[in-house]
Amino acid sequence: MSALIESETPGVRDNRCVRNVPVDGHASGAVDRDELTLTTYNIWFDPSYAQERYAAIADLLSRDSPDVMVFQEVTPTALTLFLAQPWIREHYLRAAVVGGRAGNYGMLMLSRVPVTRVTYRRVPILLSRGVLRAEFTLNNQPLVICCVHLDSGKSAARRRGWQLGAIFRSLRSAENAVVLGDFNMRDHENGRIPPPYRDVWPVLRPGEDGFTEDTSINHMRFDMKTKHRHVRFDRILVKGPAWSPASVDLLGTEPVSSALPRVFPSDHFGVRCRLVRALSS
Repeated sequence: MSALIESETPGVRDNRCVRNVPVDGHASGAVDRDELTLTTYNIWFDPSYAQERYAAIADLLSRDSPDVMVFQEVTPTALTLFLAQPWIREHYLRAAVVGGRAGNYGMLMLSRVPVTRVTYRRVPILLSRGVLRAEFTLNNQPLVICCVHLDSGKSAARRRGWQLGAIFRSLRSAENAVVLGDFNMRDHENGRIPPPYRDVWPVLRPGEDGFTEDTSINHMRFDMKTKHRHVRFDRILVKGPAWSPASVDLLGTEPVSSALPRVFPSDHFGVRCRLVRALSS
């Protein structure tokens, strides 16, 4: 299949605008699934060892081919490399928002399950941040999956609260939803995730930090900033009765190769989650 990629339109200024995003393949329809595996990965837009890093991420994900994968900080270079992978071209529907006002904060969603509709909405305040939202029908029930990338920095905590609130309000009518991506949240902001949303990492692995930026492991992150950081920016939230979190783990916690021992796939680790169909659904 040839790729149909939606680029940001430079003239669009309305933060509230919702735009349809083309999905390569345009596959839609209802399917039955007992399990659903999802991943989120902020792949880091920095050009340092970009080809090696992106190739390592693609190889890592190809080993178990998750059902739905979302990526943040997707540049045109990264997009080209991912869409050149035969396993992605042959088996995945693709939707992306890159370039233009998204700048280095582009998004990509890849899905092995049929997609009904994909839209993109900018989040409040910054035009470069947004939500890539896809709608599915699984086991005769609607499911919404949202890839997010919230504002960064300690001083932006209030803005993140506005952005997260806007996302949750947009999902009020969705009984079943998954929100995943780079939330840029510190633990003291956890109160902004209210029921019925379940933050999968602490639900399944209480007592484990789950840091997705961890300079004790990721030497590249330390070399870049020369200061230590241990935070869980990247998260997967699940809402609704149809799906139950069964497992969650981190991706990309090893260097890209023995020849580059201080180069990791990204400055973030990815997060992988396996959901299972609830018995009552």
